[in-house]
Amino acid sequence: MLERVIAIVALLAVATAAYWWWHRRQGRVRSVDAAPRLTPEQLGAPRGAHATFVQFSTPMCSKCPGTARLLRSVADEHLHVTHIEIDASERLDLARELNILRTPTTVVLDSDGAIVARMDGAPTAAQAEDALAKASSHSDGYSI
Repeated sequence: MLERVIAIVALLAVATAAYWWWHRRQGRVRSVDAAPRLTPEQLGAPRGAHATFVQFSTPMCSKCPGTARLLRSVADEHLHVTHIEIDASERLDLARELNILRTPTTVVLDSDGAIVARMDGAPTAAQAEDALAKASSHSDGYSI
């Protein structure tokens, strides 16, 4: 009997640790080095003059609609920032090129189309703002 209780407690501890680790990774902003530049033709929509949120979604993703609303809201608060949502199941070529393994995944482009940040999972508003700040740090502040 005691062995079963110990096994159950150990299983609960492992499950709790796994959930904590998974939850901490949700929406985490990672800087991206040496990523390809994305053109408006590849995206199927014009990029923002300052930055662009490119969200990869799928029809079965439960967190994608909420993430899209959040990213559109953050983009609307900033001048020359846009949000583009791409169905990863329809654009497998681009999803494979960018190593999109789950949805929602959002990449942030600077004004030149270079990927400067990536968020795997559903981000918070603060995480989206942090990712947007990375696009600002890559910009030289000069525009025509």
